[in-house]
Amino acid sequence: MAAAAWERFVGHRWLPKAAVVVLAAVLVAAFLLVRSERRDAHNAGVLETACGGVLPRETVRGLLPGDETWELRSDLDLTGPSGRGPRTLVRCSLDWGEYGGLELAAVPVLDVPLRGVRPGDILSAGTAKEPDWVTAYRTATTQVTVGCPAGLLGYPRPVTRFRVHASLNHDDGSEVAGAAKELATVVTAVADHVRDRGGCGGPAVKPSDVRPGPGRVTEDSEDSDGVPRACRWFRPGMLDGRAWGRDDQEPRGVTGGNADVCSLRVPRAKPTSRLDHFAGVSSVSWRGPLLPEARTAYGAELAALSPAPEPKSGEKSYVLAVWAESSCSGARTLSRVRVETAVSALAADRADRVLDAYLASSDCRAVKVLGKVWK
Repeated sequence: MAAAAWERFVGHRWLPKAAVVVLAAVLVAAFLLVRSERRDAHNAGVLETACGGVLPRETVRGLLPGDETWELRSDLDLTGPSGRGPRTLVRCSLDWGEYGGLELAAVPVLDVPLRGVRPGDILSAGTAKEPDWVTAYRTATTQVTVGCPAGLLGYPRPVTRFRVHASLNHDDGSEVAGAAKELATVVTAVADHVRDRGGCGGPAVKPSDVRPGPGRVTEDSEDSDGVPRACRWFRPGMLDGRAWGRDDQEPRGVTGGNADVCSLRVPRAKPTSRLDHFAGVSSVSWRGPLLPEARTAYGAELAALSPAPEPKSGEKSYVLAVWAESSCSGARTLSRVRVETAVSALAADRADRVLDAYLASSDCRAVKVLGKVWK
C-alpha cells in the first residue's frame, strides 16, 4: 500500500516538484531562524559587555540595525580602581558593515600647560594644536562636559572635568539623522558611570545636559560674526567705537577651566586726533590654582593700586588697569580689565563701566573693586 502511494506520488505531474519547493523553503526558513537567533544572541552579548556593561540596552538596541551583526571593535574602561589612563577614561565602538557604527568615548579635559598667567601666555596656550582625541567631541553627534569636583586621579595637575561624546553613522559613513535624543540617554549613562567609578561627586548628569557637538573651532567658539566667546561681553559703543570691519584686527579670546582671556582693538567712531583711531581692551579672569600665580605675576601692579588720579596729558596713549575680586559661577575669581586709549579722560570715564559689563556677563557676584593703576 505504501509502495502504491509512493508510485502515485512520483507519477503525479506537479506534486513532487511542489514537495521539493516546500522542503527547500522549510530548510531555508530553519537556516535563517537559526542564524537570526545566533545573531541576536551574539548582539545581546556585545551589549552586555560594551562600555563596562553600562549602556542602556533597550535604547542602544533601538539605535542599531537589528538585521546586522554588531562587533565590539574597541572597549577600554579605565575608570576602575586598577588604574586610570591619561587620555581615555572609557572608549567603545560597536560596528557593523563597512562604515556603520556607534562610537562612545569619555576623555579628561586637560588644560594646556601655561608658560605664564598673563593674557599673552594664556592666548598662546589657547592657540596650541590639540590632538584628535581632545577635539573629537566637536564633530560628535552629541556630547556633554561633566564636572568632577573631587578630581580625577592619576594626573600631575588637577583635572576637574571630563567629556563624554557619541556618534552614530550609517553603513555608508553618513550620520544617522534624528538620533540625538536617544544618544543623549546613552551619553548620560556613560557619564554617570565615570562619575561613580571615579568618585567625582557633584550632581548627576541629565539627558537635558547633553548637547550636539559644537563643530570644528580654532581658538575659541565663535558666532557667525567671528567674535570669540570670551569677548562677546564687549560692545564697541562702550568706548565710542564702531563695529569691526573686514580689514580690522579680529578679537582674540580663550575660555578655559581656570582662566578666561579676551584681547581686542576697537575702531573709534569719531577720532579726536590722528592718534585716536583705535582703543584697546583686554580682560582676564583667574580661578582655582591660577589665583596665587596671578597675584605673584602682577604683584607690583597690585601693590600700586589706588583711586588712580588721571595722569598728565602729553602721552601718545594711556593705559588704565582695573582690578576686582568676585564670585563668578560659584568660584572665587580675580579679574583685571585693561583699557588703552589716546585720550586719558575716555579711559578714566569708561573703565569702571567696562569692568561692570565684563563681570556681569560672567554672572559674578559679591564684587569688590580693588583699585586702579595707570600704566
